[in-house]
Amino acid sequence: MTEHHHHVAGADPHKLSITLAVIDALGRELDVVHATNDAAGIESMITELRTRNVVRVGVEGSAGHGLQFATALVEAGFDVREVPARRTAQRRRQRRRPKTDREDALAIARATAADDALGPARAACRNDVVDELAVVHAWRADLVQRRKIALNQAEAVLAKLPIDTLDKIGRRGTTLRRLKRAATHHDDTHPVTRTRLARLAELLDDYNDLTRRIKQLDIDIGRLVTKTGTTLCDEVGISFTNAAGLLIEIGDPFRFRDEAAFARWCGVAAVAVSSGEGASQPVRHRLDLGGNRRVNSMIHTMSVTQARFHPEARDYLTRKRSEGKTAKEARRAHKRRLADRIIRRMWNDTRQQAQPIAA
Repeated sequence: MTEHHHHVAGADPHKLSITLAVIDALGRELDVVHATNDAAGIESMITELRTRNVVRVGVEGSAGHGLQFATALVEAGFDVREVPARRTAQRRRQRRRPKTDREDALAIARATAADDALGPARAACRNDVVDELAVVHAWRADLVQRRKIALNQAEAVLAKLPIDTLDKIGRRGTTLRRLKRAATHHDDTHPVTRTRLARLAELLDDYNDLTRRIKQLDIDIGRLVTKTGTTLCDEVGISFTNAAGLLIEIGDPFRFRDEAAFARWCGVAAVAVSSGEGASQPVRHRLDLGGNRRVNSMIHTMSVTQARFHPEARDYLTRKRSEGKTAKEARRAHKRRLADRIIRRMWNDTRQQAQPIAA
């Protein structure tokens, strides 16, 4: 009887293998198969899915080791959803299940069947410009991290300089300013000090080289963001870099059914912590520590920037404070408001780009 119903599958991809579990409408296991994570293995998986009459497939890590598999599924016409790893881990803990590829694939399949609101896999939102933007954006983030490491190493070397050298260089100022002073300081009396100063000069060269490369990538990011046709940069407080991050993380904005779903996804919707209201609305809320923290951070940066330079944002925050909210509560309310503006703008941009150009 169940053979005539549409089934759901879950895939747990790894570097060398893919484990696929198929379940029926009641969540009962129908089959679990394993294949190599290559062209032949992916083709055999697609054949198995068609044989089992599967229409929806949940993939964990569809932007990592499962990217090629998820892309092949989308091209084959399947409804492919991204299943967060934390969801299957939570399911496994609650049921005290072992950690195996088989158990993970079954948990992914059941999570896919249980939640129709799961977003599409990244492969279902493929866009060549955004894909290139993702590469450049990640490249820039790596260079920024390496620049931070260079400064941390410089701070450690500066701390070991002799006291008379430190007095000449100066103890005040940022690490970068003291690094620049140390790199031009010469000490011919202590061999160890000379070596440390040489090390600082090299670290300064590394810092300057990384800064130059980051600036070049910033130019590339600006060009690519403009090429996408997005209007996110029209919002006060959104730079090209943050616009790129939003485009990459959000993907298809229409995977969110409304503003509330997007706010919950990025963790800017307050979580109710009240009790005893009955049918009344909750009156107490707390910060949501879940959601996409990268997007949350971008919205926070946007809120801080607007609070400094945008009169409309200042008036909004002042009004919230006058209503009795604390500074943190006012900030959370502002972030929620900005999240609504972001997703509405992305919806509008997508609609505009989908419209045919008049002859």
